Amino acid sequence: MSLLSLALLIGAFNLMTFGSGTIMIPMLQAQFVDGAHVLTADQLLYAFTLGRVTPGQANVYVASIGYMLYGMPGAMASVLAISLPGYLMIPLVKGYERLRHTAWIGGFTRGLTVASVGVVLASVVQISRDALTGPLAWLVLAATLVMTQVLRWNLLVAIGIGGGLGLVLNALR
Repeated sequence: MSLLSLALLIGAFNLMTFGSGTIMIPMLQAQFVDGAHVLTADQLLYAFTLGRVTPGQANVYVASIGYMLYGMPGAMASVLAISLPGYLMIPLVKGYERLRHTAWIGGFTRGLTVASVGVVLASVVQISRDALTGPLAWLVLAATLVMTQVLRWNLLVAIGIGGGLGLVLNALR
């Protein structure tokens, strides 16, 4: 896989998922882990986690993927591939502002929202197959869900505690 191929794939996936970082994971996994075998599932999840705990766009984790494959040029090409479409969309905002109150734009927007939820759920299933491989992983998942959904803790705190819990449980095993 060339640097140009990397940038084009990330750009295409970004466009297909409307810039949603989480939804790109199954596509990236299919292409880079299962298809080209240039990354492992652990490397992909590490890149995603790194992107989630650092400030910035939700899909900035692709910079880590680019860096793993091609160093700094790969990171820069990946960031350009995820940033450029947003700037290309700016001229379309004017047209959307004129038409957003029409019934068909409202219906299309609601349909995109529901479809995005479906794709996020599909991403969760895809990622879960590789990540939830034993009782310790399920325990960390349950603890993280409690922290984020029941206790309403900050996501960064929950991820940090979940990682620490995984480390401790693995050491005790």
